Amino acid sequence: MIAWVDGEWLEEGSASVPITDRGFLGADAVFETARLYEGGYFRLERHLERLEQSAAVLRIPLPARSTLRDAAFQLAQRNALTDGSLRITVTRGSGKGPLVVATIAPVSAAWREKAERGWTLITARVRTPPATVVPHVVKTTGRIWSLLARQEAADAGVDDALLLTVEGHVAEGPTWNIFWRRGDVLYTPALETGILDGVTRAEAIALAAPLGLRAEEGMYGRDALDYADEILATMSSVGPVNIRVLDRRPLPEPELGPRLRSAYWAAVAAHLERPAGTEPA
Repeated sequence: MIAWVDGEWLEEGSASVPITDRGFLGADAVFETARLYEGGYFRLERHLERLEQSAAVLRIPLPARSTLRDAAFQLAQRNALTDGSLRITVTRGSGKGPLVVATIAPVSAAWREKAERGWTLITARVRTPPATVVPHVVKTTGRIWSLLARQEAADAGVDDALLLTVEGHVAEGPTWNIFWRRGDVLYTPALETGILDGVTRAEAIALAAPLGLRAEEGMYGRDALDYADEILATMSSVGPVNIRVLDRRPLPEPELGPRLRSAYWAAVAAHLERPAGTEPA
């Protein structure tokens, strides 16, 4: 695959990061991922806006948004991809200015199949830090709590782990937001819990009413999930994913999940951003 590294187009195998780079040495870096679908990016402007917000908190200067946008589309073209996952990483660099790296890769068939099948989860022992410690508007590479949660999941032989706040409120997964349905209400943790404001999360909330549900955001204890009719994770790469088992408790056959997935991918197709002057194939 071809990568974009500080304005140069390089084969991934020949691209490198200096050993003095602050992102390598201290996770002094921010990133965003976005979904390429049918030749266009879903909500690319929102992802770039969020990257700017993250970089502003850490005071890492960014190239112009138009430069990053052009790089994203050129990445897809140079790698002959119409479907994949884009990642833009910006580190503080080695003292001469930031290092900007953009890569793209296909979404693997195994990852899609696992999402379609549904995940098994545990509730992690590690907790998310409060926003007074780590501003959660920052999507940084230094999310050690997410790495520890995933280690717990691997040790337990499950797909992933759910994180709680230090107060015990439901928060998020290592790379995804969480929803659960009880009756005709779709619940999700409020942003005040310190979670990342996921692009897919926002889309799922917007789709609740058309699907006959009322969306509610709030501060919920872990026990709220014990009464859920179904639980879902949402993330950019594969959209909504049903949770099949949480803490060894099998969940009922999903009713909302298939409908939400269908509505979500229809919304994705309707809101794709493409290079100026191009039309869908």
